[in-house]
Parts: sequence; C-alpha cells; structure tokens
Amino acid sequence: MTLAPFTRSQKKTLFLSALGGVLEFYDFIIYIFLAPIIEKVFFSGNSSSVATLKTLAIFSIGYLLRPLGGIIFSHFGDRYGRKVVFLLTVIFMALPSFGIALLPTPAQIGLASPILLLICRMMQGLALGGEIPAAITFVAEHVPLNRRGFALSTLFFGINMGLLLGSLVTSILTSFLTENEILTYGWRLPFLLGGIFGLASISVRRYLQETAAFTALKKQDLQEFPFASLMRSSSKKVLECVMLVAIGGVSVFFYLYWPQYLHQYFQYDFAQLMRINTMATLVLNISILIGGLLCDRFGSRTLYLIGITCLVLVTYPLFTLLSYHSMTLVMITYFSFSLLFGFIPACYCVMLTEAFPTAIRYSGVATSYNLAYAFFGGFSPIICTLAISTFNSVLAPAAYLILVAILSGMTCFLGRERFQSLKGSLSQKESMNASIMPIGISPNDSR
Repeated sequence: MTLAPFTRSQKKTLFLSALGGVLEFYDFIIYIFLAPIIEKVFFSGNSSSVATLKTLAIFSIGYLLRPLGGIIFSHFGDRYGRKVVFLLTVIFMALPSFGIALLPTPAQIGLASPILLLICRMMQGLALGGEIPAAITFVAEHVPLNRRGFALSTLFFGINMGLLLGSLVTSILTSFLTENEILTYGWRLPFLLGGIFGLASISVRRYLQETAAFTALKKQDLQEFPFASLMRSSSKKVLECVMLVAIGGVSVFFYLYWPQYLHQYFQYDFAQLMRINTMATLVLNISILIGGLLCDRFGSRTLYLIGITCLVLVTYPLFTLLSYHSMTLVMITYFSFSLLFGFIPACYCVMLTEAFPTAIRYSGVATSYNLAYAFFGGFSPIICTLAISTFNSVLAPAAYLILVAILSGMTCFLGRERFQSLKGSLSQKESMNASIMPIGISPNDSR
C-alpha cells in the first residue's frame, strides 16, 4: 500500500513539535546524567549507598508527579485546545532549570538546598506530565491515521535527541573539566543551558496551529471534567494502555541509568561510557524513525509484538557481555538494545491515540502514558539498585527488563480479544454508536 506524503503544513508541524521535544526533554533528563556529581554536591555527608538512593529518589519523585501533571494539563488541553498547554509546560520546565543552576549548595544554606532541589524537580515532573502526552495528541491529530506511526516517530526522534543532547553535554563537561572544577561550578552549566533552551521553546511553539480534530468538536462534545469522563467510560482501557507503555518507560530509563550502573558495578570509565551512551542514543533515534515507517507499513500491533519478543530473547545474553570488562562488548550491547528499543515508541503511541475519542484523547493518553512512566520509569532506578543488593547480582536489571517486556507483550497480545478501541477521528458523542475495533490494531494490521 502506498502511503500518502505529508503536506507542507504537516511537515512544519512535525518539525516544530520535534524541535520543541528536543529542548524540553533535555531540561528534564540532564539531572540523571549528572546524578554522580549531584550526589557529591548535595549528599556528600551520607554513605555512598544512601547518597545514591537520595539522588535517585529525587529523580523518581519528578517521574511520580507526571500523572498529576498530566491530569492538570490535559484538563486544559481537552477543554481549551492542545496548543495552549505547550506554553504552560515550557514555563514549568524552564524556570526550575534556571533555579537549579543558581541553587546554593548544602555547604552554604544547609538542608534547605536539597529541599529546593526537590521542589524544582517536582515542577519539572508536573511539566513533563503535560508536555509529552500533549505532543503525542497534537501530532496524531495533525496527520492521517495510516501515517501516525512515522509522524509520532519524528516526535520521539526529537525527544530522544534531547536525550542525546543531554548525553553529549555531560560528555563534553566530563571531558574538558576536572572533577574539582565540575564539583565547584561545572555542574551548574548544563542546567543553565536548559533554561535557555526553555526560552527558545516558547518562540518555536508560537508558530504551531491548533488541530483540526479538536477544532471540529462541537461545544456540547466538550467534557466539563475530561478526566472524570475518562475514568467513567475507559478506566479498563487506561490500565491496558499503561502496560503497553511500560516497556517504553523502562527502555528510556536504561539510557539514563546505564552510565552510572556500568561505572558503579562494573568499574567502567564514566567519561568513556558517556561517549558510548551518546553514540547509542543516536543509533536509537535512527531506529525510531525506521520503526515508525515499519509501523505504518505492517501495523502497530504486529511490529510491537516482534520488538517485544526480540527483547525477551536477547536481554540476558546481552547483559552477560558486560561482565567481560570490554568496551567493545559494551558497545555491542548498547547498540543492540538501541535497534530493538527503536521499534516500540511509535507502536504504543499509535495504539494510545486510537484508543480514546477526541473529546478525552489528551486525558486518556496523558493518564496512561504518565502512569506507565511514573512507575516503570521513575521507580526503575530504585528497583534495580535494590534488586542488585537483595539478590547480590549485578545482572538483576536484566531480569527486570525481561519481566516488564513479557507483561507488555502479553497485554498487547491478549488485548486483541479482550479490549476494543474507538476510532480516533470520532468525537466522544459520535463514537458511542460507531463501529469499533480491538485495541492495538491499526488499519494496516487487518491485512
């Protein structure tokens, strides 16, 4: 089947949305790349293990607040339009970045310093909870149904370019500054840069136009409390979508956590790891675009299950390569996971956007996506750290990844018979009497 090309307007929307994703996600994730440094700056008075857990806990709290941020911002997005939340989330993301960059250390103001750090991360967690689901909904509603896979892959390409940018900035920082210089002032520079990126996002998003799907909604179709309507009509569907996205939350976490994990438990050089992490993230981004094309060609559910099956089969063998203390084998492991992880984001995002009608789509996407990332992304650093300690095995994260992959794959496979999704082009009122298709099956899956 020949896929229709994007119009000039659609290409502009995809480019600006992806660019905004680069800048916004960098602001959020730069913290975890600097975790070993933040640990020494803010928690030097604690033992190594306690300091690590405190640093990761602050990161996790940012993730845990994402569902609340999604509920708040999706209310405005489903009531007043998708575009309006873009400017609000930028403010909530950029100001804390500036705040962290200027934050006094515990040596200067004592306990107030880590408390202020926590508050800044909480604000960023709220912002990210509204940001990415808004972008997913916005992009999906701007393109035809059979092009959503590639369209959403460009969005995740942008988001992961933010991940790449964070990895690159940290790599440059650790390569050109001494450890003493980084601990003295260098750690502030990436956060200052993030604040500047936030201001740039505001100017970029001024040129975006509201989606036709939301504009076409009649006034009576708008829900007074979209989240309440979602819970009344689609709570079971939300739970299924959470499990579909779960593997995505874990996969992103690995790129944020791996440099610290490999440095702490396998004694690899951290600066070298950051350079490999940067290259692997670039491979991931290319794989995401390829995954988007394949998603449109073969269907979201089919490609999703292929990717999940491959992950289950190769995860443990790839993790065992890390114990040979070879940077070459580390690169093989990194790049192999990058190829496989790239097939997944476009697939589960297509399934999410097709699962909910227009009037509550943003709320449905935000709730499902953020709950998955809050638990499976936010708790993953702590789960893996505790699992390594409890089972006395540095390969415990491999078992965790396999378990989540199996749960996600079973949800997608069984969902064909157990759940149904509404066609995304319909309003909530119209969809009540519309024909429906099983969740996880795009039009291409029926071939």
